[in-house]
Parts: sequence; C-alpha cells; structure tokens
Amino acid sequence: MRTYTYKAIDKSGKEKSGVVQAENPKSARQKLREMGLTVSSIESEKTRKEKTSKNVSFKKKAISSLELSLITRQLSILLNSGMSVEQALAALADQLESTEQKSIMSGVRSEVLAGRTLASSLEMYPKIFPPVYCSLIHAGEQSGSLAKVMNKLADYSDKTRDLTGKIMMALLYPVIVSIVATLVIVALLVFVVPQVVKVFESSKQTLPIITRGMIGASNGLREYGIYMIIIIVISVIAFARSLKKTENKIKFHRKLLTLPIAGKLLTNIDIARFTNTLSMLLSSGVPMLQALEASKNTLSNFMLKNAIENAIKMVREGVGLAVALNAQKAFPPVVIHLIASGEKSGDLEHLLAQAGGHQELELSHRSQLLTGILEPALIVFMGAVVMLIVIGIMLPILNMNKMVM
Repeated sequence: MRTYTYKAIDKSGKEKSGVVQAENPKSARQKLREMGLTVSSIESEKTRKEKTSKNVSFKKKAISSLELSLITRQLSILLNSGMSVEQALAALADQLESTEQKSIMSGVRSEVLAGRTLASSLEMYPKIFPPVYCSLIHAGEQSGSLAKVMNKLADYSDKTRDLTGKIMMALLYPVIVSIVATLVIVALLVFVVPQVVKVFESSKQTLPIITRGMIGASNGLREYGIYMIIIIVISVIAFARSLKKTENKIKFHRKLLTLPIAGKLLTNIDIARFTNTLSMLLSSGVPMLQALEASKNTLSNFMLKNAIENAIKMVREGVGLAVALNAQKAFPPVVIHLIASGEKSGDLEHLLAQAGGHQELELSHRSQLLTGILEPALIVFMGAVVMLIVIGIMLPILNMNKMVM
C-alpha cells in the first residue's frame, strides 16, 4: 500500500485535503469517489517528498544545529502548555525571524493540516530534520507522549551540539597555527629569500649548504609552485572520486581509526554519538531495529557504519545486540560488555547511556592530549624552519664580513 496526498471537493462544494492509502493512483481516486469527493489533484508520498526536497535544496543550511535545538525546545514548551501540534507549529512559525525557517515550519504545518503525522511531515524535509529526529517524534506520537519526547529531543540536540563544539574548539588552535605557519614559511621563501640572494650573487662566494638548500626551495616554489598546486588539486579530486567506491571508503575509514591518538579520538566521537542516540531512542519506545537504523545515520566513519549495518542484519535474525556488535570487531570491549550487561539485566537503555558517557570522558582526555602535543609541536616546527631560513641568510653575510676584514 502506498500513501497519496490529495486535494478534492466534497458534495457541498468545500475544498478538502488529506492522505489516502491505496495500491496505485487509480485505486486512490476510486476510494475518494466512493467517499463522495471529486479529486482535483493527487500525488504519491514519494513524488511529493522528492518535490519538497528539491524546493528546499538551496536551504540545506537553512536551520543550523543550534537553531534546530532552539526550535525543538520552543516546540516542546508550546506542546507542554497544552497546544495542539497544528497550533504549536503556527505559533512557532509566527515567532521565527528567518524567512526560510518560517517557510519550512509553515510547510510542516501544511502537511499536518493535510492529515499527516508530525513525524511524516518532518520527513518531507530530510535535509533539515535528520532520521533520528523523525524517529523519536514518531515514537512520541505512537506512545501519546509527544511533548515529553520533544523535551528529551531538545536535551539530546544540546548535548550533541556541545560534544561537536568541544571537538571543534580543541582542534581550532592547531589548525590556525598550521595555516599561519605554512603561510609564513611560504612567504619567506617566495618573497624574502629572492631579495637576499641578489646580494649573495654579487659577492661570488661559495655559499653554505643550508643557504643553497634554502635557495633551491625558494626557486622550486617560485617556478613550480603553480604546478604543485595543480598536482595537489588533481590528487585530491582523484582521491575523492576513489572514495565513491564502497570498498575504498571502508578501507580509508578503517585506516583513519588506526591513526595514533587521532584514531581513538574519532572512534570515541562516533561511538559516543551512537550509544547516546540508541539509548535515547530505546528509552522513548522506538523498536530496536528502527532505533539501530536511525542511530546508524549519526556515524561519520563509514567503516563503523558498515559494521552497524552488518550487526543490524544479525539482530534481525534474532542475535543479541552485544553478540552482533562484538562479531564486527569494531567496538571497544568496554562498550560490548556494558551492552551485554544491559541485555541481561533488562536495563539496556541506562547502560548504553553509561557507555556513551564513558566514551565522552575518554574523548575529553584524548582531545586534551592531542591538543597538548600538537600545539607545542607546531610551534617548535615553525620556529625550527624559520631558524633554518635565518641561518641560511646570516651565514653568507657573516662570511662576507670576514672577507672584508
């Protein structure tokens, strides 16, 4: 059975809209005629979803993670105050300042008025509302505790955003230092060194090996720099295209997880996100398989995502979650043990949350260690390169002074 959205006119001449389930458009029209409705338009949910997705394709960043968290919190407050979903969406759309956000929320409200649930209405905007978001709201609607679930979802959005923010802030300084160091070194070799070389050429003295190496690097950058950039760009494009193949992507993401410190950091980020999401979904009443599917989409590492896909197949066949995940050899033993304990005790949601908290703690320690190593290492590296350039410039000058004396 497929879902079709329709607009029709009843016997009294009033326009009506809603959804109807049927095998095909012809059957849907027949059902509506039996209801005494004259159909003016009808389209499948898939077609409507694709059309809506295209209409908001330019709005991919229309709602940021922070704004989505705020919208969720406001919607939770409105629902807890006793408003209906349609009233809460109308009030929310009225108070939003962004025209794009107002348009999206008005579109969601229109879908709700057409007879859809809030979850299925949000699913019409997949680039705005992630699967986890829609799955949790669907569970809230099914259990009759939508307002409570919305509040939990707002807390989850805040926690996820804080986790991402901590990592971004931890890596921001090393990235800035790396960019500045590269620019300074390139500027010295391309603009400063050639000016000094002119002085050395007039003296016709034998230059030290450090100076000759510095001049060679300077000439290489000035003469072949553009070709180097072209080669780098082509290599990046070729590498990106190679990652479109599933097997190549899995191999690359597996290697990323084996990197010293950084690999463990990436593992902690993804597993913390996965376990926390799964815990929240299960505690809200989402069935295990649906919760696993939604939680899988929070993973950024394709190797881990592939491992979860394989685990889902095993769980579908009746295998326990801990056994299924352990068979993938991708999750830390402590996480597997906590999940196994949760399955035995019947308190899986709580122990999943504990596993997520443990991964977040490790993530915090490792991010501090990584930044603690990178920051001084980058400063020392930049200082060493600049010192070599200065020595390469000063040695011939000192030799010239000796020759004069």
